[in-house]
Amino acid sequence: MMSTILKAENLVKSYGKGEAKVTALDDVSLEVEKGEFVAIVGRSGSGKSTLLHILGAMDRPDSGTLTVDGEDVFSCKEEQLAKYRRTKVGFVFQFFNLLPVMTAKENILVPLALDSAAPDLDYLNSLAATLGIEERLSHYPHQLSGGQQQRVAIARAMIAKPSVILADEPTGNLDSASGEQILSLLRSSIKEYDQTLILITHDREIAKGADRIITISDGKIVTE
Repeated sequence: MMSTILKAENLVKSYGKGEAKVTALDDVSLEVEKGEFVAIVGRSGSGKSTLLHILGAMDRPDSGTLTVDGEDVFSCKEEQLAKYRRTKVGFVFQFFNLLPVMTAKENILVPLALDSAAPDLDYLNSLAATLGIEERLSHYPHQLSGGQQQRVAIARAMIAKPSVILADEPTGNLDSASGEQILSLLRSSIKEYDQTLILITHDREIAKGADRIITISDGKIVTE
């Protein structure tokens, strides 16, 4: 029996005031089950990135609630929110955001270092093998291809064993072949490690690999 890992209710978010006011999210509600791969699709400006940022607690909604793993996220103080971002969710971005002065292994371990947590090296090696980067852990980002850098970024997102992986156009900066590999790796990785994936994209072909597709337009969920 599946259980709900994430529940967002009546999320509203706007920017600006008066005539310049833009409503990025307009009463958005959704539920995601544990182990599910959900794709959120929409054109540029549809509100999908704003939604992802709120699900990851990188931004607060004007109103509405978010519950992840039974925790009421926005009732937390900022210090607790920072811990939520480090431990409950893992982020994969279009631009890999690797630190150039660190090796691949050091980049992967950054979330644990921020929490002064001891690394599970068996888990790290398992992740690296699953993602095909076990021979690249001592390399620096400039020594890696785009696809390899994105694999390192995925390992970094997963290293703290978060409940939910949030991926923002993770293939947008890659060629089509590398992009397909990354999507395949994300799908297999969340199944192997019993995690949940929410991916946003403007590309419906990419979204077809998901268990469920949610379409957002003008800040509202229009189809599911």
